[in-house]
Order: sequence, then structure tokens, then C-alpha cells
Amino acid sequence: MTAPAPTPILLSADAAIAAPLVNALAQQAPDLQLLPYSRSLDDATLAGIDVVIGWRFAPGVAGRLTGLRWVFAMAAGVDKLLVPDLAPQVVVSRMVDPGQALGIAQYVAAMVLRHVRGQPRYDAQQITRQWTRHPMGAVHPRVRVLGWGAIGREIGRVLQAIGFDVQPWQRSTGALHAALADADIVINALPLTPETEGLLDAAALAAMPHGSYLVNIARGQHVVEPDLIAAVQSGQLAGATLDVQANEPLPADDPLWAVPGITITPHIAGQSSPHVVAAQFLAGLQAFRSGAPLPNLVDRSRGY
Repeated sequence: MTAPAPTPILLSADAAIAAPLVNALAQQAPDLQLLPYSRSLDDATLAGIDVVIGWRFAPGVAGRLTGLRWVFAMAAGVDKLLVPDLAPQVVVSRMVDPGQALGIAQYVAAMVLRHVRGQPRYDAQQITRQWTRHPMGAVHPRVRVLGWGAIGREIGRVLQAIGFDVQPWQRSTGALHAALADADIVINALPLTPETEGLLDAAALAAMPHGSYLVNIARGQHVVEPDLIAAVQSGQLAGATLDVQANEPLPADDPLWAVPGITITPHIAGQSSPHVVAAQFLAGLQAFRSGAPLPNLVDRSRGY
């Protein structure tokens, strides 16, 4: 008797975002059947899906996947997959790419060095062709990294290597405002959960030392953006770098664009390797099909 054909894998991601991963999967597993999600898929088709790879669920889709057993997150963050209608028995795992963590750490180092070494002042002088020196010695700013997972630890390692005084903060280690009060630079690398959404609000920003600096490479929803704008405009914060924003793509009329001292980049701090993600998914798929433990499991109760 011929064995039944494997159930296709549902791809739950925007086509443009998923294209590099799809190509990598085609190279590594030419026989893998991927079924891109579309609104035309009927309930019977969705009910037969047992594996999803992606980075978000369209509204209402997770509840229709009645046969779903495993979700693989193609990105480090899983908040867009942990939707309320995802059945509690479904296991979720995610990719872990050391290269992405290093890329994010390099981005953070570039942005904080630009700030602490006074590069914006020289950028302004160049526009007016002003050759004025502002000498300074080596700097050793106090840095607080919020979140000490793989990405947070790599950020800490890189910043320590260039002479910064780095201390981590996790929700289990103490009061946030007390930690912020002892930092010249705050790096947000937290996962987005109901407990961390809006964590960096007016009160948190006021707890930071006057003239301190914020870098957010996690999720835009961690920061209450009107509060951040007010803190920068008042001088409470010297500025901020935001690689992530609450609304992405950031609309052209968003007030964040026009605030002196706030640097905006379009969610590019660190890109994962599609070949690494593909290899990790295929290894996980083999484990899933054989009943072996899945690597890099997410604790759904914590959100990461």
C-alpha cells in the first residue's frame, strides 16, 4: 500500500518577507510541500494542517487550524503568533540565529558610539563647513540592557568589549525604575508580552538620568511613543534610536520622524540567515515527525 502524502506545511507570512526562506527551503528540501496562506483556503484544508511556519497569523486563522500541533516561528519574536485563538495544546518553537544576534549587537554598538562620541555635533558642523574640535577621552557609559536572552547577552558582550559598563535587567531581577535610574544608556531587548507592552512610559523615562539615551531594537509596542517624544523634547532624554516602531511601516506623517535627537531605522538592526532558519525548521520537522523533543521551544505562558 502506498503511504499517504505528507500534509503540506502552512506558510503564514507575507510573501515578500518569506521569499528568501522559501528559496532556502526549496534548496535544502526540494520535496517539501509549502502551502502559502490565503483567504481562499477553506476550513477543510486548514483543518488538515498540523504544522505552520511563519511569523504571524492573520486574524481568525489560528482557530480554524483544528489539527494544528506545531508552530515554528521564522523570527526571534513570537508575539504575532501567540494569538488568543491558538489552541493551548499547540507547541511553539522559534529559530535561534547567532549571526542575527551579532548583527543586532553591531547595530546597537554603532548607534550608542555615535551618541556617546558626539558624532551628531560633527555632522552638523560639516553642513556649515565648520572645523571645530571637541576632544574627549575614552568613554565608559553605564548601560542597562533590558532582556538577557540570546540577543541581550550578545549586545552586552559587544558593548563590554569596547569598554562600556554593562548590567542586565530582567523582570525577575528587581524593580525596573531603580535599574533605569543607574543607566546612561538603556537598550531594550525584551520580548513583547502583555507584561512588557508599554513598559517604557512617561514614568519609566522620567526614572532615567537626565540626558540619558534609549535604544529600542525589540518591539515598538514596548515604548509609549508620545511619552518618548515629550521626554526628548523636554531634554529629559538626550535622544533615542528606534529600529522598531509601534506602526510599521512608519507612516510619513508620524511625529517620530521630525523630533531632533530621535533616529529612525526601518527594522533592519539584524536580519536572520534564511539558510539557517530553513535548516533549523527542517531539523525541527524531522524531530516532530519522529516524536523527538523539539529544539528552541517557547514557553507560551511567558511569551518567549
